[in-house]
Amino acid sequence: MKRATALFALVAVTASGIASAQTPGAVTRVTLKNGLPVVVVPSKRLPLVDLRLTARAGSVYDPAGKEGLARLTAELLTQGAGKRSAQDVAEAIEFVGGSLSAAAGTEQFSVALEVLTKDLGTGLELFRDVVTSPAFATEEFDRKREETLGQIASDKSEPSVIADQAFARVLWGDSPLAHPLIGSEASVHAITREDVAAFHRRFVTPNRSALIVVGDVDPKAIVAQLEKAFAGWKGAGEPLADPYRAPAQVQGRRIRIVDKPEATQSQIRMGCIGVPRSHPDYFAMRVANTILGAGFTSRLVNSIRVEQGLTYSINSQFPMYRNAGAFRITTFTRNEQLRKCVDAVLAEVKKLVDEGPTAAELDKARNYLMGQYPIGLQAPDDLAAEWGNVQFFGLPQDAIARFNGGIQAVTMDDVKRVLRERVCVSDLHMVVVTNAEMAKKALDGLGTIEVQKID
Repeated sequence: MKRATALFALVAVTASGIASAQTPGAVTRVTLKNGLPVVVVPSKRLPLVDLRLTARAGSVYDPAGKEGLARLTAELLTQGAGKRSAQDVAEAIEFVGGSLSAAAGTEQFSVALEVLTKDLGTGLELFRDVVTSPAFATEEFDRKREETLGQIASDKSEPSVIADQAFARVLWGDSPLAHPLIGSEASVHAITREDVAAFHRRFVTPNRSALIVVGDVDPKAIVAQLEKAFAGWKGAGEPLADPYRAPAQVQGRRIRIVDKPEATQSQIRMGCIGVPRSHPDYFAMRVANTILGAGFTSRLVNSIRVEQGLTYSINSQFPMYRNAGAFRITTFTRNEQLRKCVDAVLAEVKKLVDEGPTAAELDKARNYLMGQYPIGLQAPDDLAAEWGNVQFFGLPQDAIARFNGGIQAVTMDDVKRVLRERVCVSDLHMVVVTNAEMAKKALDGLGTIEVQKID
């Protein structure tokens, strides 16, 4: 009830309130004695405190043959820590009406806490233990590994998951960006409890992390609490280097059909190599993608879904990492409409690349992004996550406050240029998961075709 009441009150928070919490004078940045960078964003609007630790410890750091290690490590972090068992941790955070979680992504490893201000002492103790002293109990390791293997088995029957994983492999090649976060049946079987403990010890360290605090705190007091709580957390960890580089751009159209003989629908992915998050074209790409396929009124949705009825869902994205990025279109259609759908998507993309958007589309996209961004930061945990991204990607410390200005400054020439330079039509990878015999005939003439069985 405590958490529900607080979250209900949060709905009333305004965008102007977020802006005031983001002003440079309101933010405290320090580095603890153990080398952990800390950003404190105080806000008295609600009696809540959110802590978020972001570490450079995602799946790109999985050792070869043990893919899925980062994810399994994160899954185990809250399953017993310090002197508490998994049940003890769950009961302690539930008793104060808070939340405590850990997750691994492609590059990021995060631990997040939310508690009422009056329960910060308990919450910080739990958070500290989970970050620094996870138990990795054998019985919990065995249980989580079995759950992971069950999910992998289940994913083998999900065409959308098969398509996503196959597209990552063709796009990224030998890069560690290519393997699925969850790993494979063989790689997860190969992971031991000792592997998990070693991964945590090597990669979840003060020098590889940043801690964000958002909410009802006094900056000086919370920094003192953090110094005391994390005084025993030492270790330099692995060197701060990204373990990958972007592969070469594809030349021509390369099509991989993943054979699923019984499929009545075709899952379609297409795209190419892009740019990292720090690239100066970031704002122009956000605007261009909103016009192309990132909203219900985008070109792709309006043409492919609404007007032609070729799919129920289609979107475009620019996934961005620290040292690489991509452009990707995701959709699906009925088998008998496969070629028509692919041709229509390519034609719509080419039209926008060749002609550019209208002035009305540009204004609409900019206004949409400038309106949605502050709304998306109203919840303290979302604001903490965004500050975590600022630290993780090494963005300017006023990046959040400058977002709307960056979007507003995007011109028509900017959008036309990034469409030409960053959106691929003739040179791209395509993955289709469906009946291979049907797809080979349907896609004949579009590019070089290869057929693969489901792994």
